[in-house]
Formats: sequence, structure tokens, C-alpha cells
Amino acid sequence: MAQEYFTYDWHMDDAPAQFLVDMGLSEAELARRPYLLYVQGKSRDGELSPREMKRLDELEKKCRKKLDAIFAGSIHTAERGVFFFYAKEEGALEAAQLIAAKEKILQCAAGLREEPERATFQKILYPDAARLFTEQNRKQLLLLKKHGDTMTASRRITLHVFFPAEPLVGLFAEDARVSGFAVGEYEYEPEQELPYGVALCRVSSLDKADIDALTTQAIRLAARYEGTLSYWNCPIVGKISPFR
Repeated sequence: MAQEYFTYDWHMDDAPAQFLVDMGLSEAELARRPYLLYVQGKSRDGELSPREMKRLDELEKKCRKKLDAIFAGSIHTAERGVFFFYAKEEGALEAAQLIAAKEKILQCAAGLREEPERATFQKILYPDAARLFTEQNRKQLLLLKKHGDTMTASRRITLHVFFPAEPLVGLFAEDARVSGFAVGEYEYEPEQELPYGVALCRVSSLDKADIDALTTQAIRLAARYEGTLSYWNCPIVGKISPFR
């Protein structure tokens, strides 16, 4: 089966987390495996130490090699990592429990439950539009840094949102104002599938968590009116020479 791993930043239990999901898994493959199997490795003393993080990577490799189940994805926070698999039979739990029992560095546990609708994969691991956009945010922030941005100053972020019909733009714009955005110029790109657009503005830092929260809010608002966030931009703020 073709593996198509996608990594993105999100949150779990209100804490920052990094998600990984195999987007190449097909419905047919998952339908033959009705049991969700998970293995968790957790620090024994607060946040994971470098030694524990290395051990967590080794635990993941061991699970993926030895378990009779397909790997669906993982979630990592500062304190733990959880690896998710789908298995054909309940007996897959025994091997996972054996791995957990032998773990001496991490606090380790394994569990299994019947999940024929694959809710964990579909609703927790698999990214929606807002989660997918966090990767675009990461690339945009790296590009700004590459072009000499100091990345420290807050500034106006302009988000460009597009819709299939012009009346939807006005309805969205009013909703966006109520939600704290400044509404800028209306846009028209006839060659696009969604040609009618509007620019939203808000002052924000370039902290990735803040940018992710900003784009997520815009995406969720736009979805109410059949729209999507296309891209965002902002002024580059470079270092000021003391001799100017």
C-alpha cells in the first residue's frame, strides 16, 4: 500500500501537539480492520527528556515492525506520544501489551477497542481544511524568515478568501466584521473556480500558533458561505541599521 504521511501542528487537550497521519490509507484497507489499537509512551517525570524522546522514537519503530496492524498515525505532545493502528483481530492487543510491559524507560500502555467507523482516523488524525492550512502557514513563515524578516514584530496580516458567488462575499464580510476582522478590498479572479473574494485584515504576531489560530478562524467562517481561504500575506519587517 502507498504511504502518504502528512505532519501538522494542532492541539490535544488544549496543549500544543504534532500530528502525523497516513493519508494514503484507503477505505477498503481500513474496512478490513475494525479494531483500533494504540500504544502510548509517556514521560515518568513531566516533559519528555532527550533520552525519553529518543526512546519514544524507538518504541514507535518497534510497534510498527512487530504489530500485526497497519499504522494510521501518531500524536506527540511535550509529555507523551501515542501511536494508532488498525487491526483485523482483537488478538493484536496481546503483542502490543507485551511491548508495553517490557518498556523500562517510558511509562507505557496499550489498548484496543472496536471502531468499525474509524472515528479516530476520520475525526482526530485526518486533517480538515484548517489543519491542512497549518502546513502552508509553516512554509510561509519560513519564506518570510528566508527573506530577512525579524519575525519578532506584530504586523497586519491580510487573508484572501474566495467564494463561488458574489452575494456570499457580502454575507461573509459582515460576519467577519462581527468576528473582529477588518474588511479590506473586494477581489475578482475570473480564472479561479471560486472567483469572488475579499481581503480580511488583523494585527497578529508571527508566532506560528497565533497564525494557525488566525487562519483557522477565517477558514471556519468562510466555510459557512461555501468559501475557502486561498492565501495570506504581510509586510516584511527587516532589521533596522543603527547607522540609518
